[in-house]
Amino acid sequence: MTACASSKASLAVSTRSARCALRRCGVGLKRFIAGMWLHEVAIHTRPHRAHGIMRRQERRMKRCVFALVFASMLLACTRPDQRSNETSQQAGGAAAPGDWIIVRYEVDPETLNPLLFTTAAAGRALYGVNYSQIFETLLQYDPADWSFTKPVLAESYPEISPDHLTYTFTIRERVQWHDGRPFSADDVLFSIKVLMSPLADTARLRGYFLNLVDVQIVESRKVRFTFSKPNFLNANNLGGEALGIIPKHVFDPAGLLDNLTYKDMIGPKGQSAAVKKFAEEFHKHPANRVPIGTGPYRFERWESGKELTLVRNDAYWGRKAYLQKIVFRVIQDYPAALTALKAGDVDFNPRMTPIQYAQQTSGQQFESQFVKATHSPPQYAFIVWNADRPFFKDKRVRQAMTMLIDRRQIIQTLRFGLGKLTESHFNPSSPDYNKNLKPYPYDPARAAQLLDEAGWKDANGDGIREKDGVPFRFTFLGSAGSTFTDQLLPILKEELRKVGIEMLERRLEFTVMIKNLRDRQFDASTLMLVSPLVADPYETWHSSSIANRGSNYAGFRNAEADRLLEEARMEFDADKRRQLYWRWQEIVHEEQPYTFLYVPEDPAAYHKRFQNVVWQPPDPGYDLNQWFVPQSLQKYALAPAN
Repeated sequence: MTACASSKASLAVSTRSARCALRRCGVGLKRFIAGMWLHEVAIHTRPHRAHGIMRRQERRMKRCVFALVFASMLLACTRPDQRSNETSQQAGGAAAPGDWIIVRYEVDPETLNPLLFTTAAAGRALYGVNYSQIFETLLQYDPADWSFTKPVLAESYPEISPDHLTYTFTIRERVQWHDGRPFSADDVLFSIKVLMSPLADTARLRGYFLNLVDVQIVESRKVRFTFSKPNFLNANNLGGEALGIIPKHVFDPAGLLDNLTYKDMIGPKGQSAAVKKFAEEFHKHPANRVPIGTGPYRFERWESGKELTLVRNDAYWGRKAYLQKIVFRVIQDYPAALTALKAGDVDFNPRMTPIQYAQQTSGQQFESQFVKATHSPPQYAFIVWNADRPFFKDKRVRQAMTMLIDRRQIIQTLRFGLGKLTESHFNPSSPDYNKNLKPYPYDPARAAQLLDEAGWKDANGDGIREKDGVPFRFTFLGSAGSTFTDQLLPILKEELRKVGIEMLERRLEFTVMIKNLRDRQFDASTLMLVSPLVADPYETWHSSSIANRGSNYAGFRNAEADRLLEEARMEFDADKRRQLYWRWQEIVHEEQPYTFLYVPEDPAAYHKRFQNVVWQPPDPGYDLNQWFVPQSLQKYALAPAN
């Protein structure tokens, strides 16, 4: 980070003004709830160095034993930081270009390639909240009704044949890649050819297009996609991040794929020497770390484990963003992140711990400088049980594991009520969510009975259940540095010990943990799944997503469930599709491949100099393209005049 100019203003805000500002964000001054964030797919990279007092606080927190005394977690916390910050904000001001925002990130992206990323951290950097940041998609959400119909790189919504098998997009003119080269239909065709190549590490995305049989450029600016079966989400999938669009001239300057059609790529010719050479180069291409997109922000630099910096694209084809730079600063440690926020080293912390939100970010000094808010992106936390392991093959065991977790207590105590119980892949606010599902109770006695029925008994009296000579001893895989995992595992370990199950722990750096999950080299793990506003469970739950490093980490196999997901994709009547999804949820609820923990409400805090902060339904809930700072309040170097 270069040296920054000092703040241009230091204006006190009255208590009444502060209340008004908070009400605009949906938060009252007396609101006293907080939430513990579990990242969509666990958390964290290398530890961030904290001040000594924060290290001592963290050690005290880790000594707490939540399973024995829930309240001890609260007693272990220090008082809020009482230091003042000289910068405060006046009530508002005109929109103006300039200033930077420094956003706290818990973890580095694993890549900046739209076809290779698997984590929400990467997706947020690549696309922002509405598929327009470094990269863009053919369509995006229309904020008027949050339908996925607004054209971006497409000139309009696609032409769709009456049988829902053909989708024709007209590509927008006068769009340029960040290196000045024109964006064209060739880039779209190239991207789908790469995505569907069996030699590319894109299995996560291929599941969306299993029935895509042909893609052709018709006329110079039209791309026609032809499917063998209808799917009510085809337009969404083609228009959204499922079809990440990358520059052909960057990734294939030698034209290795030029002589291969889409049909060639998904057929025997897709295994040719030329394709193999391309795939090898693609996976290690420098542009995976130095991306070239079309969006309102250009890549500037990436120092792994520290910062990722984007700079405003002043040559952007559409409406330009206000902020000159977005800096994603990786701070794994939550106390260190709060210290950085209060010290002015971070402007926006999208996720805080419950205690920070409730006890360490209140008082006149903090409230005069920062706004606190909560938002609810479409996501859920869960524990995944690998059904290919001998311990978790039997659904009765998986049901027992859920009954050994007091999920309501976790929500109320670990998350301070910021969350609600869920039993399904669908968000509880969705009409597709089966409201008839009855939550599994916290019932250790019944769990023990189920384990007995499944044949897991302590036959030799050593305190550990066994079956067929295999002791019930498994390893729980977690992300190194995840505060939530730090708190969850002692609780789970103690509950399991009481019924004769020994749980070991293994903690890995986040990207390494994800690799183990994709390779299905784990027994159990805990994750957060982020989904679009209109969810399609197929990619995560269909048995075809088990092989080739797909997203069915649980190894869930059920013929009826597969059939229901297939039929739901082809059903355009919402009521009939809902009936299919409700039956599918009944099967998943009975099988319990996941223990669904909760749907979170995320607490956040940002500096008051930022205006036009509107929380939005898609993940991550905030649109930095819209945020601005009035010129008199700008802290960092101003942008050049438009």
